[in-house]
Amino acid sequence: MIPQPTPGRALKSYLLVLTLIFSAAFLGGTLAPPSVRKEATEAFQSVADSYAALSGGMLFFTLFLHNLTASILILVSGVLVGIIPILSMASNGFFLGVLYRQAVEMAGYQKAALKVLPHGIFEIPALLFAASYGLWLGVTAVRRMRGKESTLLRFHIEHAFRRYFAVAFPLLVVAAAIETALILWSSR
Repeated sequence: MIPQPTPGRALKSYLLVLTLIFSAAFLGGTLAPPSVRKEATEAFQSVADSYAALSGGMLFFTLFLHNLTASILILVSGVLVGIIPILSMASNGFFLGVLYRQAVEMAGYQKAALKVLPHGIFEIPALLFAASYGLWLGVTAVRRMRGKESTLLRFHIEHAFRRYFAVAFPLLVVAAAIETALILWSSR
């Protein structure tokens, strides 16, 4: 019988650490100098403009596919010693903090919060979940290299994907639906 890997408490620790990294980077993004905020906002706007011409179903599919691909890459890249999931959460937090600060300056705190909140409820938790499993895979890979882990990495990856599709995948579906509705509503 093959032992089934379970991250247990370690996953909660990784989730907490990544949430703290994301939060600190978000705060850093809100404190970024105006030149950085302007550049990030322009980059975001060019991406958002590319979505503007898409119809409802195609917009949903494009947003969903983008988030699905990003989150799976975050999870899988964790086997590279967990560096990518950490950097990904930091960069996502920083970028969202920059965009939030720009929105505050343009529309005030309440409207800015309404723009960021849909990401915070479904998409960010899905990314944090995927990154936590990615970090777990990275730690497991290091433990295998040091001879402290005997279970094949393949079994850990399979476990991570089962959990990903049970938890993160449904969150990403809901996040894409909400983002689609908000984009379509705001373009009226």
